[in-house]
Amino acid sequence: MTPKVESRYILFTGEVHETVKFDFTINQIGTFIDMWNQGCPINEIAQKLNASKVSATLIAMDLEMAERIGPRAGGLLGKRKVVS
Repeated sequence: MTPKVESRYILFTGEVHETVKFDFTINQIGTFIDMWNQGCPINEIAQKLNASKVSATLIAMDLEMAERIGPRAGGLLGKRKVVS
């Protein structure tokens, strides 16, 4: 008897995902870390890096896993108030 194969959803494979960046310069990562530590909101960091919020969030996840950044007040939203 053949084992049943479950359907899978593979991340970042759709056309909409083509805007997600996975490579950044060392300077961009330094800018990210500085802004993260200052409490800047993730959308402000993304804008500064000319990247999507998804890309900036992936940077945060990667740097946290590598123990280069830690938790902060406000999490991804940061501690600085966003004024529209």
